[in-house]
Amino acid sequence: MTNRFAGQVETVEPTLVGWVVDRQRTGSPVRFTVTVDRTWRFAVVADRPRPDVAAGGFGGPNCGFALALPPRLFDGAPHDIDLTLADGEMLELPAWRSPVVLGPLSADIVPITALDLDAAADLLRLTYTEGGIELDAVTDRYVAAWIEAAIGPPGGLLFGARVECRLVGYAMLERGGAEGPAIGAVALSVLRHYRRKGLGERLMRALLAGVRNAGIIGEVWLSVEPGNLPARRLYEKLGFVDRTEPPASLIVPANFLVMLWRPDRLDR
Repeated sequence: MTNRFAGQVETVEPTLVGWVVDRQRTGSPVRFTVTVDRTWRFAVVADRPRPDVAAGGFGGPNCGFALALPPRLFDGAPHDIDLTLADGEMLELPAWRSPVVLGPLSADIVPITALDLDAAADLLRLTYTEGGIELDAVTDRYVAAWIEAAIGPPGGLLFGARVECRLVGYAMLERGGAEGPAIGAVALSVLRHYRRKGLGERLMRALLAGVRNAGIIGEVWLSVEPGNLPARRLYEKLGFVDRTEPPASLIVPANFLVMLWRPDRLDR
């Protein structure tokens, strides 16, 4: 991604919504073309009010865009969606990758167990590849240890989003560390083709419900990139609050924010 542009695609259905800023021309709206399946082309201008983006210091007050996609595209199949600038350069935004599944999606949120070894292995390989992580050792033994780390002693939780026979996302709570098993850390991932369809929220709700039912964990922590506004809104919606002093066992990437949730908080 060129450093000149900043922004995000936040929702896709039924309207492609997000924001984008040209760092070299912050006062001018960005104009680009949305191409779907190399056939449908739509001219877009990012000039809609986005006070939340401005308040976070990520862009100007008028940098939002919204494009209603044709209903015929919502057929449950993957579609290529490309964003192109006027000079023909691709507009690459964080966490945006094509193709994207559009339309109705039937997914079940289920616990992942040792019986899901093959499906979990496929999910981990794809997750690592999408994250740019080179890891050749996603063996059955590795995946079995990954599952055991989540659901075995001192205990934790691991849920998956299943579409037909395929796992397309997971939410994990790892317990333990120097502070003891009363503290947990969240790991959440959804394969990029299936994002922005509510699976992340469903996975998180299942995970937090599991924490409440267990009645053992007192604090749940996670870290998030400051500019990932959709994720931050989701976590705030579920009752997470910003904190500046995470537990020592929580690995936090540089410049990331940390957030805390407690079982005694009611999700909103």
